[in-house]
Amino acid sequence: MTVRTLLIDDDPDTRAIVALALDLHPDFAVAAVSRLDAADTLRRGVDAFDLILLDMKTSDMSAGALVGTVRQWSSSAAIPVLILSPKHSDAERSYRSAGAQGVIAKPFDPVALPDRVLDMLEPFGAPARRSAG
Repeated sequence: MTVRTLLIDDDPDTRAIVALALDLHPDFAVAAVSRLDAADTLRRGVDAFDLILLDMKTSDMSAGALVGTVRQWSSSAAIPVLILSPKHSDAERSYRSAGAQGVIAKPFDPVALPDRVLDMLEPFGAPARRSAG
C-alpha cells in the first residue's frame, strides 16, 4: 500500500527536502504544495490522500485554527494530520487537541523521516514498515 501524502509547507526548500525524503521510500507518493495551493487541492477533491503532513511554520495561525482549516478543506475529516514543528510539550498538546494525530520535531533526520511517519501512522492502517534500501 502506498501512503498518498499531501505535504503542506510554504518554504520551497523545506518542501523539497521533505518531499524527496518521502518520495525515495517505496511506500510514499507525495504531492508537495504551499498552504494556498493546498486549499485548492483539497477543495477539488480530485486526489485522495492518506496523510496530511503540515509544517506549522506555514502560518501565524494557532495550531487549532490551522488544523481546523485543513479539516474544512478536506473531503474527509478522517485523514490523519501530522505536524512538523519545533517540539515543545505545550505545543504538542495544543496540536493534538486541535485534531492532529502526531508531531514530528524539527529538526529531523530526512533519512529517518519515512519510517518515523510510518510508525506514527501504524494505528491508522499504514503499511508495515519496510526498508527503503
